[in-house]
Amino acid sequence: MTVALAFVTLAAVWGASFLFLRLAVPDFGPILSAELRVGIAWLALTVFSGVAALRRFSPFAAAEAFPKTRVSIAWWKMALVGLMNSALPFALYGFAALTLPAGYLAILNALVPLWGGLIAAAFLGQPHSWTLFVAVGLAALGISQMVRLGPVPVDAQTLFAALACAAATLCYAIAGQLTRLWLSGITAARSARTTLGFASLCILPFIASDLQQASPTPVGWTAVLALGLVSSAMAYLLFFWLLKQLGPVRVSSVTFLIPAFGVVWGALFLSEPIGAPVLIGLGLVVLASVLVQRH
Repeated sequence: MTVALAFVTLAAVWGASFLFLRLAVPDFGPILSAELRVGIAWLALTVFSGVAALRRFSPFAAAEAFPKTRVSIAWWKMALVGLMNSALPFALYGFAALTLPAGYLAILNALVPLWGGLIAAAFLGQPHSWTLFVAVGLAALGISQMVRLGPVPVDAQTLFAALACAAATLCYAIAGQLTRLWLSGITAARSARTTLGFASLCILPFIASDLQQASPTPVGWTAVLALGLVSSAMAYLLFFWLLKQLGPVRVSSVTFLIPAFGVVWGALFLSEPIGAPVLIGLGLVVLASVLVQRH
């Protein structure tokens, strides 16, 4: 697989996660869907890692690199990264998916670089600049344009769902900083497996209500399996390989393609309308993310 093909595939796979959410959450509920997603992804990555370790042949094996020394990381650090990178955002997006179209979920996901820039400026000593403030304004304008004038009716439920998405992207941004701070000494593959395992443990105590009310259909099972195997496990494999080929800064630009794929998948498979407000909101949020990357 070429770098360009892997890059576009990763954006398409992550963009499809919002389509799968819209299909899985009504059957399983937001909490149980998140638990199944991280559990399936953890199991798949563990199996792939074991096979790769035996055969020493696969992109995953290359990412693992069979280090001679195993760096010890405190369990609570792994657990906190798993909570912020998987457990909380997956559950929050699940709640939002009960109300918002897949395209909206994907567009709001583009807030991740914006939160990252704000966190870096506020807590990590990076200098402020006018581009950061302009990016905040553009993102707010894009979201308000999309929610206020789009096909989804504006009510308290819609606004709460949009806030849940914003909170999920904040979790992703915090997790990115914690990963860079605490987990830089270990391989990405080990980090993914371990944090997904802790994420599964974090969600497990809260699935009882969804478990009682779940009414899975074949479509729901297909969607939740796709979330775990395709949009999580497969996405990690592609991401790790691209990380070695391109480096972290260039790989992060995949965020700009995800909303476009999310909108397209929602329109193709869920018949979600793509009107001018949605496209304008998409453009403004992506432009805000680009400005933050240049900040």
